[in-house]
Amino acid sequence: MDKSYSEVEAEKVFEKNRFWFGRFRTTRSFKKLTKPEKVAAQYVTQAFVGLAYRYEMRRPRRYTAAMVEDVLLNQFPKRIAATNVFFTSIIPVMRRYIVFLGVQHKVGNVKTLLRALDNVSTKRLLVAHQDHANWDPHKAKAMTILMGTNQADVDPRKVSEFEQDYNMGVPLRFCFDLGVYRQPKNIILLTESLRKKFEQILYEKNN
Repeated sequence: MDKSYSEVEAEKVFEKNRFWFGRFRTTRSFKKLTKPEKVAAQYVTQAFVGLAYRYEMRRPRRYTAAMVEDVLLNQFPKRIAATNVFFTSIIPVMRRYIVFLGVQHKVGNVKTLLRALDNVSTKRLLVAHQDHANWDPHKAKAMTILMGTNQADVDPRKVSEFEQDYNMGVPLRFCFDLGVYRQPKNIILLTESLRKKFEQILYEKNN
């Protein structure tokens, strides 16, 4: 295990993952992912290697079954603010990615790591994510933004800083859902001011 956390080393871990993922994206294995999984895949792998290094002090070559289960069942649900679509994509994406990294000789004990992934299961992971008691304060605040219940006075720069500082680069936007389900063009998203305006118009028409 590495002795101490280093921002410099963390960036090296992310950089290597970006390179590996670029190769993974060209494989037939990636192409077999569903559309939601493809949309989430880069962020899933990025968050996984980031959480593994920051909280477990493990680089890919030193991954263990126990570490995989802890990252998935504890670190992801506790720290990563994202949609259900993202969380249901984690296991399918990581299964294919671990196999790919094994073929590329970037991780060892592939079968052991795959058994750990299967032991977690998507259902257990999703249940852990949906349990608010598992969320740390950063995730709790971010989820209100993500779900649209705390949009007032949201500073985009602070959101971007949060994504990088706490969310392992996973964006607090509806990119996972919007990448799959296109919103009808005739739907208008109401801000608080617009909602009040239309309420007033309706009130005047009915009186």
